[in-house]
Amino acid sequence: MSNLKSMRIVLQEMVKKDEEDVDARLSLAKIHMDDNNPGSALPLYYEILNVDPENAEAYMGLGLAWGLSILENIPASELYGNEIDEEELLINAIEFLERSIELDPETTTSLNALAKLYVVRSLDDEAIDMFKQSLLIDQAQHDVLEELQKLTGTPVWKLLEKDVYMGDPEE
Repeated sequence: MSNLKSMRIVLQEMVKKDEEDVDARLSLAKIHMDDNNPGSALPLYYEILNVDPENAEAYMGLGLAWGLSILENIPASELYGNEIDEEELLINAIEFLERSIELDPETTTSLNALAKLYVVRSLDDEAIDMFKQSLLIDQAQHDVLEELQKLTGTPVWKLLEKDVYMGDPEE
């Protein structure tokens, strides 16, 4: 049996035994998300919020689960079945990611995902703001710099703060 499969089984048992085991639910939900199975992750995230209504990671997970088809360019019907409204997916994803950021404003994953969803909604100014907030936390995100360059038309080197320490020059 593979390590991932045995880990999944252990986590499923932990979830069954303890209705309040947030960490086991987060870990199991992440495995489902890594398998592109947001439908199995969603109930786990909702269970977490029943125990801990202020859990930023659960809100982020919900936002990513609802937005997975949009963020990863996977047809929604493949992930959720034929009866899914893509506008509903987008609205839910944005709401949950916004709540995640309210609870933990330094989560670059939420900031970047929300920015990408804003681009889908043609809210470029809001997307630029989210990407910039993310870069203030971690300027080494080259993919975010590229996204910002596309949105603003500004060269990457101009997007970086001038007083940011980028390490000692190699000799």
